[in-house]
Amino acid sequence: MDNSIIPLVPVILSGGVGSRLWPVSRKQHPKPFIALPDGDTLMAKTLKRSLSVSGANELMIVTNRDLYFHTKDEIIKMQSKGLLSNALNLHYLLEPFGRNTAPAVVAAAYQLFLKHGPDVVMLVMPADHLIANENAFSEAVKLAYDVALEGQLVTFGIHPEYPETGYGYIHSSKEESIKSECVAGPSAFRVERFVENPNLATAQSYVESGDYYWNAGIFCFTAGVLLQEVETVSPSLLSQIKSTFKESSITENATTTQVELSSNAFAKVEDVSIDYALLEKSNKVSVVPCDIGWSDIGSWSALSDLMPQDTEGNHLYGDVIALKTRNTNVYSPGQLTATLGIDDLIIVNTGDAVLVAHKSAEQDVKKIVLELDKQGRDTHITHQTVYRPWGNYTVLEEGESFKIKRIIVKPSCSLSLQMHHHRSEHWVVVGGCAKVINNENAFFLSPNESTFISAGHKHRLENPGKTDLIVIEVQSGEYLGEDDIVRFDDKYGRQ
Repeated sequence: MDNSIIPLVPVILSGGVGSRLWPVSRKQHPKPFIALPDGDTLMAKTLKRSLSVSGANELMIVTNRDLYFHTKDEIIKMQSKGLLSNALNLHYLLEPFGRNTAPAVVAAAYQLFLKHGPDVVMLVMPADHLIANENAFSEAVKLAYDVALEGQLVTFGIHPEYPETGYGYIHSSKEESIKSECVAGPSAFRVERFVENPNLATAQSYVESGDYYWNAGIFCFTAGVLLQEVETVSPSLLSQIKSTFKESSITENATTTQVELSSNAFAKVEDVSIDYALLEKSNKVSVVPCDIGWSDIGSWSALSDLMPQDTEGNHLYGDVIALKTRNTNVYSPGQLTATLGIDDLIIVNTGDAVLVAHKSAEQDVKKIVLELDKQGRDTHITHQTVYRPWGNYTVLEEGESFKIKRIIVKPSCSLSLQMHHHRSEHWVVVGGCAKVINNENAFFLSPNESTFISAGHKHRLENPGKTDLIVIEVQSGEYLGEDDIVRFDDKYGRQ
């Protein structure tokens, strides 16, 4: 078989919130978009890595509809730096809400099956993992590609460095290897079973046995084999995905295919992981053991390991003064955080929230997110700076009956034509040029000029210039919630 003509398409899953990295990771600005100490995001690293190992000029991203423009901005930024080709063929598969990894992977396979047929090979990987040894990863992908073409569902197993209770494990059969005529060297092995979150003693025995690997959540298979196996072991799931596609919106141009999955149909799809729905039930699963410097950056300790360490064992990032402080991780990019006389803590300061936790409790940070949700607070959803398709806004101050924002509108972008029932707005331009629509009036504003928008007026803010438009907005009224927006026209398709 001439494998060179069979495409390998990376599929990036970008749907997790990363709640153990709260308060930096939040629902509308999750872990893949967090800036790491080297300036890159995990999404940017995954994009570059996926294309470098595949050698392809095609990519699929499965993400939440609300994160589409955030993802697109990341790609545009990388293309402007010459890190990604402007001719890159992109598939966006947009979920209205998360339904776990099985629906995401099966929907991706179905879309690629429709595009390329059954033989297209998929390399599925999360958007929020770090891989330090990309050469080793590339070699593992080459092996996985050939084994996938032999009809196997391939998983990537990480040689465990210590007994971790927070990971899933893959048990391999060393006596039953998958030989490939296309690859010299190490073979993949049959998978005996998957184990989730073992206790410490069990995890220790797994490490000592040499037959168990951490489950990296990275997979490789052909779309045809994947769909065939799903039809065999979880036929209702495949039927649900096909029904969703029939009701979904698909738009295409020269380089981009965008599938917007139907909310009504997708709500009927089973919420289940790909491991449970398929891999644990199939007899065609293999594992490629590898040492690739893998980390899921699933805790503050893991993220802090990327920061410089001082002589007292502290990992400090941002504006930090640490006196008589040992073995403590402090993340404070925007405000001064000072520590004195403490040991073994995690301190995170994002301006609108502060986390102080003992290192031994870092896996329980997600419980704070659950409590915030229970209390109806939005600090687990948005930051002070909220990203929109047209730019972003930052809440500078708010109180009873008023709110002050800094609004940044990107060049050639505009807010929707909208109206508010309960609030008025005063706009002051401090940078760039603004085009304003206020009811039937249209006019331009330069820096140090302002205008007033009364409640009930249709209005729109546009940036006709080539540099960012910066506006200070003062809202006043009886209700200032973001849901007091009636949209009449929006170039980004929002309702």
